[in-house]
Amino acid sequence: MRATASTAELSASDLSWFLGCRHRTALDMSVARGERDAPKWVDPVLELLRERGFDHERRFADSLSSKGLKLHDLAGSIGQDAVEHSLEAMRSGSDVILQPALRNGRWFGRPDVLLRLDKPSALGAWSYEVYDTKLAKETKGGAVLQLTLYSDMLGLAQGAIPENFHIVTPDPDAPLKTFRFQDFAAYLRLIR
Repeated sequence: MRATASTAELSASDLSWFLGCRHRTALDMSVARGERDAPKWVDPVLELLRERGFDHERRFADSLSSKGLKLHDLAGSIGQDAVEHSLEAMRSGSDVILQPALRNGRWFGRPDVLLRLDKPSALGAWSYEVYDTKLAKETKGGAVLQLTLYSDMLGLAQGAIPENFHIVTPDPDAPLKTFRFQDFAAYLRLIR
């Protein structure tokens, strides 16, 4: 969450955290408005998990590259520039867009990967679907809600609602979990 002069910029994580604990949202809002400092405690286990997550994401990107797909990495871009660079990459038809930025009003999100499909949209003869890497073998509700929000923002950006979104796990037997966007869209509208 980030406060601006007139509103708060919200992410998929903010939405999940709100469902888990409204008090946390109130604390996050007071930090965003500068009324209190954010906690400074660093959990070494969380840092290790974060690094393992980055490694998992890199392995997935490498697997796409090894299939001959061209990667467009936007990890270094921030804010509104990141959104503009993401839209440019989508309009140009990039095969794979890493760390794109999506926005819808005050909602902002950065899925791990957008993968191009041969399905028409306002972009042309192609469109994209969201892929996100998660370390957990079991898919959690918060992850589904997060990717539903990303897919909703992607649908607005490309002028066509994505049919599915995908979670890439480290499970060697079934690494890809696919979910239909429409199965969760009504719940997202209710929660937002």
